[in-house]
Amino acid sequence: MKLRIFSLSVIASGMLMACNPDQRPDTDPLPDSMPASDATPVADQPRSPADADTDSNTLIVYMNRVTPDEVGAGAGTITVRQTSDGLVFKPNLMGLNTGMHGFHIHQNPSCEPEMKDGKRVAAAAAGGHYDPTNAGHHAGPDGDGHKGDLPMIEVDSTGAQLEVTINGLTLSDLQNRSLVVHERRDDYSSDPAGDSGARIACGVIN
Repeated sequence: MKLRIFSLSVIASGMLMACNPDQRPDTDPLPDSMPASDATPVADQPRSPADADTDSNTLIVYMNRVTPDEVGAGAGTITVRQTSDGLVFKPNLMGLNTGMHGFHIHQNPSCEPEMKDGKRVAAAAAGGHYDPTNAGHHAGPDGDGHKGDLPMIEVDSTGAQLEVTINGLTLSDLQNRSLVVHERRDDYSSDPAGDSGARIACGVIN
């Protein structure tokens, strides 16, 4: 546990404010109903699993909401475990609609927007899907396409999300990559991303 030591002047000023009900801080506290992720600047969102209490077989990827204008507030986490069956991805994300969402490993460790075909695209700096064999096409998790083509994330009516498993990858394949979640289902065939719509959440793996 880390202890934070405050100066006596800070403590004294706090006591004075408590004694004077007419004196208020410059900024009111955030309402209890505001999600913590909406109140925390992007810069304060962890970007690697270094701070997490994990073992060598587990990786935690911190996800952010992304738009054509920016990398936004935190969107939750995706925990990745190395198992005998392959990599298991356990999403714990906020703001996803009920249903299926395209989910992919992208080539670059960035979630920044970029210009593409004359317009700004959310998380375009993540690049294309991870494709170490140069397959050159999208084919879904059971096809012969990108190795970064993952099973879709399914969100039920309560917001819960199911784990997904992919064979043929290890945690080391994820280093210096990014994970991207799309707004709608992946058809596992259309290039470049299965007609799964905009990139809505992204996390960098350092």
